Amino acid sequence: MWPIYSTVLLIAMLFLRGATTYYRVILGPTLLYLAHLVHQEVQDITFTYPALGGGTMLGSILASYVNRNLKQKLNGLFLQAALTLILSGTVVAVPWINQIWQLALIFVVIGINIGYVIVDGQCLVLRTWDPKTARVLMYLLYVMGSLGRFLAPAVADPFLAMSHEDKAVSKCSQDENFGNKTVYRSEEIATSKQFDPAGWSYIIFGIVLFVVGILHIVLGCIKADEKTYEVLSSSDDVVKDKQTEEPLRDVIWILIPLFSYCFCSTASSLLYQDMIYAVAKCSFLDFSTSDAAWVTAVYSIGLAIGRFSGILFARHVKPNYVVFTIVSGALIMMVFMISVARTWPTITWIVSFFYGFFNGPLIPAAINWISEVINVSGTYAFIFALGGAAGTMSLVPSAGALFHLSPFYPIYLMCGVSAFNVICICLIWIAAKMKKIKKSESEHELISKETPQDTYDTIQNHPLQKPNGHVNGE
Repeated sequence: MWPIYSTVLLIAMLFLRGATTYYRVILGPTLLYLAHLVHQEVQDITFTYPALGGGTMLGSILASYVNRNLKQKLNGLFLQAALTLILSGTVVAVPWINQIWQLALIFVVIGINIGYVIVDGQCLVLRTWDPKTARVLMYLLYVMGSLGRFLAPAVADPFLAMSHEDKAVSKCSQDENFGNKTVYRSEEIATSKQFDPAGWSYIIFGIVLFVVGILHIVLGCIKADEKTYEVLSSSDDVVKDKQTEEPLRDVIWILIPLFSYCFCSTASSLLYQDMIYAVAKCSFLDFSTSDAAWVTAVYSIGLAIGRFSGILFARHVKPNYVVFTIVSGALIMMVFMISVARTWPTITWIVSFFYGFFNGPLIPAAINWISEVINVSGTYAFIFALGGAAGTMSLVPSAGALFHLSPFYPIYLMCGVSAFNVICICLIWIAAKMKKIKKSESEHELISKETPQDTYDTIQNHPLQKPNGHVNGE
């Protein structure tokens, strides 16, 4: 049974993960509202992904540095509380901004918090709990991310329906077309000083973040993270010999394909969610507006179920088996989509669910596997968020450019990304095997140097004989 402060610490960490993901997703449904606030065209504020990606990179590197170099000197919960309160104040101020630079700053602040929360939560779980429990908690963090992703449009929808911009701005007139994709422009209207109800979608969770920030301060005052580690590390269930941190030259051949894997995994998940509506509606699939929206919902359901399924299998299935299964499944789904969709568009529904199902556990399963090979709760903790941010910043705009050429082309990009992911996993597996062999050889060489030669020869010729000359059982 965990102490009460350990349970509260975990709850605070889960709420924070869900809230930061909420703000990552809420930017999409409220894009027109934000454009109206800063008096800009929608296409003028589409720096959302680069700003979020850059902020996420900074936040992940900061969390990695803090956990590697400052965890003995700095109370990590106080730093997390400070970042959370800054984010809370920033997003609550959204309804009153009127300059595009202010919006850019908000995107960066949200990105920094996303990167820090992801990496710090990963480090805390891997450092504190035993491996089997850590696997479950890692999936639980990503399930909370899925919950935040679901709540964003659900919370925003009623406020957007009451929005002054929705009533006065014209419901987004279509005035420019690029290929099959319609670009919407908000019409010029007289500036109203009256509060827009759409702003409540930011204020509500800003208040939630404020409460979570205060809770982190309380937990920091009692040093809940340190006490949790002390209590759990004294348990017989905790493995004492967790991975020690190795120099970069010994793990670089794992980190390079791991970065590429995270690059592809995060981007492929966002690509499908962001593009499938437009692809289904504008390509030869020819879905209605309602059906295209439901396809996106089906993908989100599959994503959430996939992550929740990871919790059920985490304690019973080895993480490397999970990783190989899900990357192969994602690739198979994309091959089906390309091969069958033109003659049987209904396959889109099936692919959407199962592609989401296989994409859901991609990152938590990889973290659980790699944590058994190298230490990813210190210097190298940022690699997952860094790779994901880089993938988001580069592949999402690439998919938009391909859509401009043909609405179905982004599916080919996703298929290529899924195929490359399989290659990355194979490279990681090979590098991990080579590292294990090299480590065994080093230990064997160390034993041979420390043991007298005559004793060492005796051990080699008589494996059951101990170095002191006694035989097992005597």
